[in-house]
Amino acid sequence: MKNATSYFLCLLLLFCTSYLCNGQTTSKPAVKVDHLIESISASLDKHYVFPGKAQAIIAFLQTQTKKKAYSSSSKDPQKLAKQIQADIYKIHRDPHLLVEYNPNLSGQIQGKVVPSEEEIRRSKIFEREKNYLFKKVEVLPGNIGYLLINGFVEHITEAKPIIASALGFLANTNAIIIDLRENQGGEPDMVSQVESYFFKEKTRMNDLVNRSNKDTTFYYADPAKTDSLTLSMPIYILTSRKTFSAAEDFSYAMQQAKRATIVGEITGGGAHPTMPFTVGQGFVVSISFARSLNPVTQTNWEGTGVVPDFQVDASKALVKAQELIFRERQIIAETKKEKQKLDYLINALHVNDDLLTLPLDQFDKITGTYGPLVIYRDGNRLFCKFADNVTELAHISKNLFVLDGNAHIEFVKDSKGSYSKATLFVSDGGIFEEQRK
Repeated sequence: MKNATSYFLCLLLLFCTSYLCNGQTTSKPAVKVDHLIESISASLDKHYVFPGKAQAIIAFLQTQTKKKAYSSSSKDPQKLAKQIQADIYKIHRDPHLLVEYNPNLSGQIQGKVVPSEEEIRRSKIFEREKNYLFKKVEVLPGNIGYLLINGFVEHITEAKPIIASALGFLANTNAIIIDLRENQGGEPDMVSQVESYFFKEKTRMNDLVNRSNKDTTFYYADPAKTDSLTLSMPIYILTSRKTFSAAEDFSYAMQQAKRATIVGEITGGGAHPTMPFTVGQGFVVSISFARSLNPVTQTNWEGTGVVPDFQVDASKALVKAQELIFRERQIIAETKKEKQKLDYLINALHVNDDLLTLPLDQFDKITGTYGPLVIYRDGNRLFCKFADNVTELAHISKNLFVLDGNAHIEFVKDSKGSYSKATLFVSDGGIFEEQRK
């Protein structure tokens, strides 16, 4: 199972290329339909993750064959593949289960089961040049760690220094956001490796039940694999509809182990590893040969996707996660100033830089001198002058604006409806008032 996902991805790329190049010829021999159905049935019986469904499909295909239902398509293999596919879906609709006529891919599967040393070497170079798909690491305002992972690669030994460096860089943050919104999967062993950094004790995370070899692989988060780097801060995972396969494995297992909060969109819903199998005469059948089984739920996310704890559009997930972190910290904040600092950080998340959302006459009501600050309008833009420094105000909400990188300013009305003072909120949690002159 270790190389199954990577091998499948390579074959899938090859499949797409060869399919586009594979035009029909005018002199193909007729397909031996009986032999084809027999071969498809044998592959389903041996590999398909749902034995009962496999038997029901096999019985129906054999009935159709006896009725000569495929005879008219025997000289048109593309049409025949679609017809068999449609009949399979009449019994059980599984988007992973695909029948294709693709002689090039069929030949590749027959001729190459294990990658050569040269192919492995090139694969390692490719992963290294992509930085093992660890694309970004930084510390966001409020001491929040951010890690962008766009895939779970195969070569753990080579990737391990990068993983350790990225997570070590975030070791002193108050919380970590792991962004999987563009992550479409990869290797379960790499998933297990990354999970291991977030647990103090060895924890069973996922089982992979393999029908083909009648074996089950158990995956653990194991701190013994992390060279003593264990991160105990809260973890938030960002997801989208694109988040798939191994990325869903990571999200679902972390969520069910109560080790992460998921923020974003429901994921793609692929919990069954799939591989193409050649069934002769140029035909290929993609079959789900294994299934994930979570030790907590005793099920998986196939077809349903991983459901976030907080469901928002993927484009808004990062801001939402930061806000959730700040609000959680407010609950346990011990001082008023600390709570005020977190209010500042929350407000800073919602700066839209769009002063056109406010009418110009409201700008004019705000303009004036507040202590040492002179607020004035220039066209449809609002500015603040302090000594010789001039900054443009960026709108947050209502009468609250960004004054500069370290302060927000809110214009406050008195009982008569006039703006009589301005409240300054400083990034360290301090609050000051300036009366209007």
